[in-house]
Amino acid sequence: MRKERVQLKLLHKKPNKSPKTVTGFSLQYLPSLVSVLRVIILPFLAYSFFYNYTIAAYALFLLAIGTDFLDGYIARRMVLATKFGAYFDATVDFIFTIGMFRIFVTAGLYPYFVLPLILIVFVQFLITSFCSNKIYDPIGKYYGSLLYGAIGLTLLFSGQSFYGIITFGIVAVTAASLCSRLAYFSHSRARIHHTSFTISEEAQSTKGGDLR
Repeated sequence: MRKERVQLKLLHKKPNKSPKTVTGFSLQYLPSLVSVLRVIILPFLAYSFFYNYTIAAYALFLLAIGTDFLDGYIARRMVLATKFGAYFDATVDFIFTIGMFRIFVTAGLYPYFVLPLILIVFVQFLITSFCSNKIYDPIGKYYGSLLYGAIGLTLLFSGQSFYGIITFGIVAVTAASLCSRLAYFSHSRARIHHTSFTISEEAQSTKGGDLR
């Protein structure tokens, strides 16, 4: 009788496991769902900017920044950080920043070459990140934040001299980020090559000692 009662209890408990699994699966993508909000905000922000709805543009931009902080906070707080989430967040940031600068370029605030600069940084980030897990790039780490700052300043202030300063800053930071990341990447590759060469030399010397 006791065994039958235990089995009945186990049978009653089994159906409760599936909802937990579904809930865990949904929570895993919660930070990415928050990140998607920035893409949804983008067209409304563009509309507000073009038609001079200044307060609405400021509010939407602050909301976009809020989602950028919130998705990272949720991932850390609930231990939901994943490699997919990191790349997805970076991709959403790229879509949002290049979308806003495309709007600014169309409005004649910035030159067209700003767009390929942002694209180049994003592409080299993907390539070097896939090739090496840990890359020391203090400038590139905050590149997206600097672009967000440039967008916020563009919404707040105006003037060709001001736009010229922002353009120069983007060019300088882009060049520094590219040089920093590529220098570290080449140095890392050279160090790996040197380590493998040293190991092969030690192996050969060991074999030579055995033969003697």
